[in-house]
Amino acid sequence: MRTAFLCKQDFNLGVAYMIAFLKSIGHEVRLFLELSGKGTPFLVKEFQPDLVCISCVTANKEWALSTARTLKPFMETRILFGGVHPTLCPEDFEGYHVCQGSGEEYFGGKFDPDNLWADREIFFEQLPPVHREYQIFMTGFGCPFRCSFCNNHQLHKKLIRRDAYSCIQELKYLKERGMRYVLFDDDIFTLNPKWLSYFLSHYCRSVRLPFTCFGHANFLDEQTCKILKESGCECVWLGIQNGNFSIRKEILNRQETNERIAEACRLVKESGMKLMVDHIFGLPCDNKLWKSYKFFKSLKPDVVNVYELLYFPKAEINKLGCSNALYQRQGGEDYKRYAKSFASIPIMAN
Repeated sequence: MRTAFLCKQDFNLGVAYMIAFLKSIGHEVRLFLELSGKGTPFLVKEFQPDLVCISCVTANKEWALSTARTLKPFMETRILFGGVHPTLCPEDFEGYHVCQGSGEEYFGGKFDPDNLWADREIFFEQLPPVHREYQIFMTGFGCPFRCSFCNNHQLHKKLIRRDAYSCIQELKYLKERGMRYVLFDDDIFTLNPKWLSYFLSHYCRSVRLPFTCFGHANFLDEQTCKILKESGCECVWLGIQNGNFSIRKEILNRQETNERIAEACRLVKESGMKLMVDHIFGLPCDNKLWKSYKFFKSLKPDVVNVYELLYFPKAEINKLGCSNALYQRQGGEDYKRYAKSFASIPIMAN
């Protein structure tokens, strides 16, 4: 079967796994990255596929639907949508086929990242060389928490932890082909201290590349920070989201205290690693931005990533969204003043 895979602009690890699986069951697969914003539907038509797979998230749903509408009139080909948004909102893709959840299971297989590595090469053939040097890698999938603004718990019904040996072998393979830096993109890389210690001991000996990882205040102690630093970790990324404990607990369903966060950040900095933290603007009822400003400044992060709240489909926080108007009114000049004050924290991104 000839299968065309359409993806928006960048490397997509989930799609890379899916392409590897389709090839393993006999599909001839061609990837079409939407880099220029035009021309892709005509290139797909020239390929004459039996199946067109389009992967999308909420942010590029309109691109995905527009592409499908362009293809449909002049191609008698089945169009299959997959990815986060189709999984959560299949009703948005009426008239098309939809894969909800695992693409491998949709085609009669199973997701097995230890025995079938993601096909990265098909992306690197089209992307700038830097993508080969700086790569995303996941040793585990899923998150044990249920943050109100996130859909992760709806997508991953159970946590998946990869085999450490398989991870090391794949990382060695990627290093041999030009990888120079790793972003461990697990939701919480430090979730399992015993597994982490075993994995990083082998990583030091066999891979030894600098890396950044996602941590969590409840899963960072002195020993973990020591092991991360010794293994080549240059930066730990924490999704704090707000400096007001009440907002985190009542709006975001985040239970970690400011004291626990401050201690984790202190350990990261004292271990000699950089600290990167996230903050979300626009949360319902968050009319005391000065609390976040003071708290983040006290942590002395190297980078503060700031985002505007996105109401992802079917996330729990949507139930509180109507309160956002109240927050806008109550915030007033206080909101504007402290939003600007974030610029005085050493480095800002996004």
